[in-house]
Amino acid sequence: MAEKDSPPPDKQPSNRTLWLRLQTLLSDKISSLPTLPAKMSEIRGALEECGAIGLVYVTIPRADDLETLYGWQYYDEFIADVGAVLSKFARTFLKPGDTVVARDAQSSEFLVFVKPSTPDKPEEVAPDCLETLKTQLVNYLASERTPDIFRGHQQVAFLTATARIIHNLFSRPERLVLAAVDQAHRVAVAAAETETRRQKEILKRIIVREEVDVLYQPIVSLRDLSILGFEALSTPMGGADIEGAEMLFALAEEVDLSTQLDRACRRRAFANARRWLGDALLFLNTDPRTVEELGTREDALRHLFQNGGVTPTRVVLEITERSAVGNPAAFEATLNRFRDHGIRVAVDDAGAGYASLNTIARLKPDFLKFDMALVRDIDRDRVKQELLATVQELGRRVNARIIAEGVETKGELETLTRAGVDFGQGYLLARPKTGREIEPHFPREPANILDYSRANDRVGERPEDRGREEKNTRS
Repeated sequence: MAEKDSPPPDKQPSNRTLWLRLQTLLSDKISSLPTLPAKMSEIRGALEECGAIGLVYVTIPRADDLETLYGWQYYDEFIADVGAVLSKFARTFLKPGDTVVARDAQSSEFLVFVKPSTPDKPEEVAPDCLETLKTQLVNYLASERTPDIFRGHQQVAFLTATARIIHNLFSRPERLVLAAVDQAHRVAVAAAETETRRQKEILKRIIVREEVDVLYQPIVSLRDLSILGFEALSTPMGGADIEGAEMLFALAEEVDLSTQLDRACRRRAFANARRWLGDALLFLNTDPRTVEELGTREDALRHLFQNGGVTPTRVVLEITERSAVGNPAAFEATLNRFRDHGIRVAVDDAGAGYASLNTIARLKPDFLKFDMALVRDIDRDRVKQELLATVQELGRRVNARIIAEGVETKGELETLTRAGVDFGQGYLLARPKTGREIEPHFPREPANILDYSRANDRVGERPEDRGREEKNTRS
């Protein structure tokens, strides 16, 4: 019977095929790191030789969600970057005999095994030493990884834990290693849950007390630099124990407090701008769920503007598809009710893949914001220029004006102006400013709040902190 079930000789895998299959188990081709099974014999030898070894465990939380959100190609690129950083870290900081591995092939879990400095003193692999190594590793990853892939989205973080593996003559070394890895995983997850609960309480306090600072970045005409309006950008107040807007809004998304945070930021934006806004527009980046919430009751919308002190005709809601719209037809109907009050609509990230043609066609926005990633170096990239032309043609068809985001060099500005783009926003034109900085000059002297007259002398210069400041504010 066994012979009957076996494949015929000509169908049996060749030695090369078996070798290739084995290689996929022993090496993670994405991170370029060996896997734990490939190094298990070396780790076992170190454990038997030294009597104890240390373990630093590193993983990426919600890895499956990241892959679903950004696509497997971008996610694989990120994992490859992490693998390169870990390899460089091993060469820079670790001793001969220490080992860095991926837990399995195509894994998002990584392990660093550390031998004692002196083989006959296993106690030297102490928890505080491992914590130091863990801190170095996390800092190294944070400084070396490439964040542009995930720009504008939730911050990619790492869960870490440490463990000490002690040799036991009555236990198989491989089982001791695997048990330590499982224990470190549980510790990392538990620590992350504790930190999330702590940050959730901080977030609730921020929302209740409205402890957010609001900056306003001008959006200007590319023909004469007159000011169309301001995008309101929110960031945690100093001392809030949550670093930057990216972490603030990512945490709100994680613990399902996005609409409450949106509401607090909106109230602060209105309160700070109502004294000086005048006829300018106020752009508010709005979660679609907030729009749906406001649209459920007509009195809620009236209450919003009665207490905010900003006329509805001055408000532009920026909608992005990064947050899913549950019912597109109902969402469209809600926006139309908003329009009845004079509120305008902008679709964010046009051209970047997030704002789909279907969304733009259904919503027929007043403004299309051409994504900053496509504005970057557009003067030297023909493909980006053609994408801009496509977005402009789409804007003409739905009667929407184009706003180019992230204008930072004179070359970009000149290319956008020649192409006939209506409006621009970015550090070359004006950096985000507080309401107090704007109020004395606007609307009587708008030129005083623009940066272009000074930045124009720095032709081609791009701020060294590009992207870092952008990630620390959010509308």
